[in-house]
Amino acid sequence: MENIIIKNATVNNLKNISIDIPINKFTCIIGVSGCGKSSLVYDTIFAESQRNFFESMTGNMFGQKIMDKPNVEVIKNLHPALNIAQKYYNLNPRSTVGTVSDVSYYLRALFALIINYENGTTYKESFFSANNPNSYCKYCDGLGEGYEISLDLLIPDKNKSLKEGAILYYKGNSSSVQFKYLEALCSYYNIPMDTEFKDLSNKDIEKILYRKDELSFDLRFKTPKGKYRQKRISEKGVILELTEKLKDIKTPSTYANISKYLEKGTCQCCKGKKLSPKVLSYKICDKDISDIELSRLYDILSWLDVIENKYNKALIISEINQLSSQISSRLLKMIDLKLSYLTLNRSVPTLSGGEIQRIRISNQLNCSLVGLIYILDEPCKGLHFKDIKCVISSTKELVNRGNTVIAIEHNKQFIRQAEKVIELGPVGGPNGGYIVDKNKNIKNFELKINFKKTKEAKSFFELKNINFRNIHNQSLKIPIGQISCITGVSGSGKSTLISVIEECFLHKRNIKCELFNTNTKFKKILKVDQHPIGKTPRSMIVTYLEIYDLIRELFANTQEAKENNLTSSSFSTNTGDGRCECCQGSGTKKIELNYLPDTYILCPECEGKRFKSEILKIKYKGLTISEILDESIDSIVSIFKDNEKIYEKLRCMIDMGLGYLKLGQMSMNLSGGEAQRIKLAKALGTKSVGKNLYILDEPTSGLNDIDIEKISLILLNLQKKGETIIIVEHNIEFILNVSDYLVDFGNKAGDDGGVIVAQGIPKEVLKNKNSSWFDVIESLKK
Repeated sequence: MENIIIKNATVNNLKNISIDIPINKFTCIIGVSGCGKSSLVYDTIFAESQRNFFESMTGNMFGQKIMDKPNVEVIKNLHPALNIAQKYYNLNPRSTVGTVSDVSYYLRALFALIINYENGTTYKESFFSANNPNSYCKYCDGLGEGYEISLDLLIPDKNKSLKEGAILYYKGNSSSVQFKYLEALCSYYNIPMDTEFKDLSNKDIEKILYRKDELSFDLRFKTPKGKYRQKRISEKGVILELTEKLKDIKTPSTYANISKYLEKGTCQCCKGKKLSPKVLSYKICDKDISDIELSRLYDILSWLDVIENKYNKALIISEINQLSSQISSRLLKMIDLKLSYLTLNRSVPTLSGGEIQRIRISNQLNCSLVGLIYILDEPCKGLHFKDIKCVISSTKELVNRGNTVIAIEHNKQFIRQAEKVIELGPVGGPNGGYIVDKNKNIKNFELKINFKKTKEAKSFFELKNINFRNIHNQSLKIPIGQISCITGVSGSGKSTLISVIEECFLHKRNIKCELFNTNTKFKKILKVDQHPIGKTPRSMIVTYLEIYDLIRELFANTQEAKENNLTSSSFSTNTGDGRCECCQGSGTKKIELNYLPDTYILCPECEGKRFKSEILKIKYKGLTISEILDESIDSIVSIFKDNEKIYEKLRCMIDMGLGYLKLGQMSMNLSGGEAQRIKLAKALGTKSVGKNLYILDEPTSGLNDIDIEKISLILLNLQKKGETIIIVEHNIEFILNVSDYLVDFGNKAGDDGGVIVAQGIPKEVLKNKNSSWFDVIESLKK
């Protein structure tokens, strides 16, 4: 059997490791967070494949200078590698599920073919594209979104009176023009200004907000510069005034003036269809192209069947069948990967990393290339226990086609199906990077189910008749001072639910629900979600933790800094005259390569130190600013004992098992597990007096059992202190170990989902036949 042979790899923290990875097989690389998995898979195997590819192109000497060979003695039998990772930094809202999967391309071609056949026109595929300036809606520029006035933003607190500034549009001091107009208006209509807004009559609210008549008043008011003026002011109701200004939203001054009252909503002109009336006038079987892109994937397949039957005897039936086959095969692969709840017009920036990765896997399953190495990064991320099988079968299909799959994964179901398992460790950071086991026994990955001993909750908060996105008229209650888990298959409504809960507590009233009932006031709402913590070299751990300003102040207050007239900004990597101008304080230089991802090399001027030599002469407790950024947190935490704000966050990082990281480490180079724990450490390190609400979105993502145990202990300790914790999670072992209460959305997703099928203590929820966990425990015992 042929193997990829790696000898003496020393990239990053790898310790001269030598391993064989079988070709045309499925291999899993496992280990604790930061142990060297990414260093082996991405920075060694994938990097060398990239380098070989680039050198084979014209100008190979240029390629050699740009892309250094990874620190490895030998790599033999290396095939071309494709990185199907979750880190997909395409933030262009014009990129959609349809464009990324190529379905939209074939769909446009199908529309052009049939419309031209039916009408004698000669439209090209681009005529049906929302990216074509000649075809898209002129109001929203083909984005399907527009701004609309939000009553929640205009009147954030209905418990305030008009006098107290309930309507932000009229908020100002008692002599401002806005307040003076409101006074005159209320006097004219005899509207009480001391009454809370929620208690005003519908007639009074109508006159203030929706009045069509323009009322004029002679007002004497004070300008922002403090001068008094007299002027006649004429206005309609607030909503009508803002609606009129909304027509000029593309003017920067108008946007700046009214943006605080606006939220993104469906474009009122095209109703979210993105295209012009002319394009939308063309229909096939009663549907325009936007109707199809807004349809569920199953419904698109049914529509294709109708088309094939209708044009069965047409001259273009052969071309129709070819295009239909291309569309169907791509849709079916996405459906197999549990993405049926997505629509083709869904914008890529709104997708989770797991959803993006599965779309890219489905693309490769429609690719005819063989002999490749596919690198997968936690392909099971964001998937429910019952959905893991689809990723396993797709992975095996890639292998059966003659490819090699190397996956970094922590999910035990997935690992058990691998043909070889390589474990790195034994710990993360500088002391990791060793091979713990070259061929680990898959029997070690049995799931262990233990139910937590729960106590009956004394109090709850309650939301009734929630209506948002795919959730309709659903109600729930969550215990105070306990750990609750929100579960269900992907796309069932979990993230939507926690966003409603967060908004209700932030606004202290019902948002997107009819009733919000709570007797608890939380000091802070601390949310830890899946969004990346940084995408550029300028984003570092120290900046994300919000302690860099404090550290710069410490340096600026040293005697030597004062003698040299250095200020806090002198120690900044973003501005000031202290940073290295060659790399502008990043320590690296970006090299842009055609057809390949951007590459970063060490700055030749400062050699990665980020600062000018005179700045590096200043020391705080024996260390320069560069050394503070480049030493591990474990080694520098003690020098900040006198500064509680810095020390607490660093201590939380160490408690999370992240002491090996450096404060100056680029956020973009962190693993998923590291990034998630840094977010949690930041939240825990933020001191607050009083009880808090923690909302965590898949905190075990990217973590193995050892790391998960650390997270579990931290959360259980928080609960002992009386904190309330809500977790969206898929890991059944973790769920049952920590949760006192379970809210489950069941097995349906998208428009079919959004229904809370069970809520209560975990043992009872698991017995519910509609629960997504029904029979799971029994299946594990077999």
